[in-house]
Amino acid sequence: MKDNSYMKDKFVEETKALLKEKGYRLTGPRLAILHYLAEETGHPDIPVIYAEIKAKCPGIGVATVYRTIELYLRLGIVRVLTLNDNQLRYELNRPEDHHHHLICKACQQIVEIGSCSFQLIAGEIEKVTRFRIDEHNLEVYGLCPKCLAS
Repeated sequence: MKDNSYMKDKFVEETKALLKEKGYRLTGPRLAILHYLAEETGHPDIPVIYAEIKAKCPGIGVATVYRTIELYLRLGIVRVLTLNDNQLRYELNRPEDHHHHLICKACQQIVEIGSCSFQLIAGEIEKVTRFRIDEHNLEVYGLCPKCLAS
């Protein structure tokens, strides 16, 4: 198994190649946002991404962050999580890192869960509905142990 740093570097290099292939320039802000997301272990929203990138690229504007995230969404580089409060959060869409989320309704903590049993029922759903399933996302809402205790 490859170490996490290698996987991040590989993803960044593959993403840079994809951007070039699709005719997009590898601008400083695009690369800064890509590297930030590759290192980020949480699920930041646009204001958090902007604040982090602005510290490294003082000339960047919030509109550039929005446009870059929108580009990354269109190209499948990032995926969006829409929480109960309609707060959009983002994370890299690494093919080897398929996971789902447990979200605390009280404190908004997000816990990633790696096991996915959906493939066990996907074939049956496709047979019954005649709907081809290309991808899926599961978000489970409840209370985390800390909020349950208080």
